[in-house]
Amino acid sequence: FTFILDCGKVLADCETSNIRSQVSIKFKNKHACSNKFTRLFISEYINYEKSPTFYCRFGKGTSYRGMVSVSSYGNRCLKWSNFWDDSNGVGNHNYCRNPNNRQRPWCYVKKRWQVFTHTHTLIPPERTCGEGSERRTNKIVGGSFVPIESQPWIAAIFQKTFLCGGSLIAPGWVLTAAHCFLDGLQRLKVYLGKSDIKSTDPDREQPFSVEKLIIHQKYNPSNFDNDIALLKISNANGQGALKTASVRTVCLPPLNTYLPDGVTCSIAGFGKESSSSWSYSNRLKQATVRLLSSTNCKVEESYKALLTDNMMCAASLDWSTDSCKGDSGGPLVCEASGRMFLFGVVSWGEGCASKNKPGVYTKVTHYNDWIADKTGLSEYTKGLMYPQK
Repeated sequence: FTFILDCGKVLADCETSNIRSQVSIKFKNKHACSNKFTRLFISEYINYEKSPTFYCRFGKGTSYRGMVSVSSYGNRCLKWSNFWDDSNGVGNHNYCRNPNNRQRPWCYVKKRWQVFTHTHTLIPPERTCGEGSERRTNKIVGGSFVPIESQPWIAAIFQKTFLCGGSLIAPGWVLTAAHCFLDGLQRLKVYLGKSDIKSTDPDREQPFSVEKLIIHQKYNPSNFDNDIALLKISNANGQGALKTASVRTVCLPPLNTYLPDGVTCSIAGFGKESSSSWSYSNRLKQATVRLLSSTNCKVEESYKALLTDNMMCAASLDWSTDSCKGDSGGPLVCEASGRMFLFGVVSWGEGCASKNKPGVYTKVTHYNDWIADKTGLSEYTKGLMYPQK
């Protein structure tokens, strides 16, 4: 497997000052570089015909042309020519680059991804996201009733009555679907730690008001492209969610991370138990689905050309489980290294658990930069996503 590696903090912004026909390059945060590369950036003089951004990262680093090709963990980048052609501005080398206007320079690495940190440590941070217990009871058609502790990042969004699901990605932010909010911000309430939308459990639940609703600027209601939205939440004291057994954040995977077809993931929500049901499920349900390739999802008997690159499909092998009306905005999570990562947001589908009509989900890994820009959060959860072998 090949994954994306973020080169962001190896290269810090530089200070520049004109000295006649030369530019003095001084590295601000030299501790961010491994010692092997500090000499490239400290007190180095270059011809002024070349922009200082040639050797140092400014902003997103799209013009960076330095030679950093190894992480502070010691992992070497793979050659760009294995993945991109020369027309994208990258060649037969493995130096960190930013050919697609990401937040910062990056590269591909083998078998796992890592983030660069100022401290050169191999120890991943304490697990604070994506952890839940798997206590299942009362098997029903298309899934299982579960306590909130099995999916503690689930948010129940109300607008007078139950409206949609969502996922807690940070103490003050919920990620959900754009199509849920035809009536805008008015009277929105969010509940975390809720196992039943018809009853209240003060020992588990945390209620919140919604300070801000951010719908993706390119959301298209006609085909549900870019069907993603953010809610900024706060409680009566102006604070975000408190971590408990029933309220926790889910992890965000890195930009453009792809899982193989057939990977087993789970969906959860308070939606209808079938397309013919008159009402939503009062209690939280969870079901297992498998990821489908876009090729299989675009076949004639499925969705043909209705899918965009920002969508992904999932279904059970026997078409018996699926997300349904009322599950919109809720999570599709997949496990890696014992943590659950949010790969999809429930978006749309034809019917519920209908043969050859899988559920369609907004592909979260296409929106890391958007999430970071709107929330000020990191683009993804720091630490190792996949185990070292």
